[in-house]
Amino acid sequence: MGFDKSKELFERAQGALAGGVGAQVRSFSLPTPIYFERGEGSKLYDVDGNEYIDYLLGYGPLILGHCPESVVEAVRAQLDSGTLFGSPHETIVELAEKLVEIVPCYELVRFSNTGSEAVQAVQRLARGFTGKPKILKFEGHYHGWYDNIYISHLPEALSMIGLENDPWPVLGTPGQPQSVLQDIVVLGWNDLEIVERTLRTRGHEIAAIITEPIMSNCGVIPPNAGYLEGLRELTQKYDVLLIFDEVITGFRPCLGGAQEYYGVTPDLAIFAKALGGGYPIISWGGRRDIMDFIAQRKVVHAGTFNANPLCATAALATVTELARDNGAVYARMTALTDSLKAGIAESAAAHGIPIRLQGIGPFFGLSFRDPDVPITNYREAHGESPLYPQFRLALLERGVHIFPTEKGLWYLSAAHTENDISRTIAAIDEAFAALSK
Repeated sequence: MGFDKSKELFERAQGALAGGVGAQVRSFSLPTPIYFERGEGSKLYDVDGNEYIDYLLGYGPLILGHCPESVVEAVRAQLDSGTLFGSPHETIVELAEKLVEIVPCYELVRFSNTGSEAVQAVQRLARGFTGKPKILKFEGHYHGWYDNIYISHLPEALSMIGLENDPWPVLGTPGQPQSVLQDIVVLGWNDLEIVERTLRTRGHEIAAIITEPIMSNCGVIPPNAGYLEGLRELTQKYDVLLIFDEVITGFRPCLGGAQEYYGVTPDLAIFAKALGGGYPIISWGGRRDIMDFIAQRKVVHAGTFNANPLCATAALATVTELARDNGAVYARMTALTDSLKAGIAESAAAHGIPIRLQGIGPFFGLSFRDPDVPITNYREAHGESPLYPQFRLALLERGVHIFPTEKGLWYLSAAHTENDISRTIAAIDEAFAALSK
């Protein structure tokens, strides 16, 4: 399998496009960023004519696969009626009503275009509602790339972040002002004791805790038993809002996201990637009394492209498809994922390669670590194996497309088939055989 045309395009792109790619993570791909020309179902096709079974799915949004017919038809029809009105339209009402039915915490919703935007909106709303200045986040959790929250995501060295029971907040990139650290409190995840100690002494200044309910930007790290329930109890006890960042987990483990899966209802939540089926639309919302600060214009939320009819149409079609037959597609996606994980584990054991698989429903993480040692927080997940880039390249050469880095996820879609799983396991077995030599 060759990548000559992708290499040529990458060289050409660097003359006009900074780094030759549209986002940083895409630059990690070896032997070169792959340039694609089309997708269909569970497959991607690059400019060199190579076909791949796709487990990246656009970094998560394509929960129905590439170009699902129901979404394509709905969007095509909307194109003839208009793509941007700058005013309300009936589709957004229908979508909001459907989301209020589906998402446990939603009593009122709003829409934005990206997860990073939505995080800014819920932070501002939490501060406006509570009158308190600080947001508490957790090490390794990613809530977008904006200055005031891109903190302590994936620090290069553990020595940068202090003690586990007294961590330091760390800026994520040059260009961030030091002043943003004044408005953030950072703790380690999956430890209720440190949360209670912090809220007991600082709850008067903390507006909200924001968390990924399933840690999904550092591999996949589920919450410990009782952890989310504990966060819910502590935030209520100390009058702090609880925000679930379900940018990844929204519509993933089940239709109502991680909050439905675990039975824990936050005050506010963000549902993002899978909502639009590949179109940029994000929902965020929660308790009516909190969202009334938006409804009554006490807290500002703005955006030219918010709730535009094209993306709203795609989202309504996507959610309708996911909800069909009481969400039957989830059982199928989960069963395929379980088969894939079992095949990966069996092959790794046969070749003597230690791997750890962690996931919930139709998404999971794979890391080259001792399978018997649990990973429960960022510090335990720190670092990446030199085997992963070799493994990913070996899979690319065998027609399987996965996340560029070990911290990434494997996503399955409604379009994946049993044949895809069989082919993937065969490719993985060959890749492990090559790595074990």
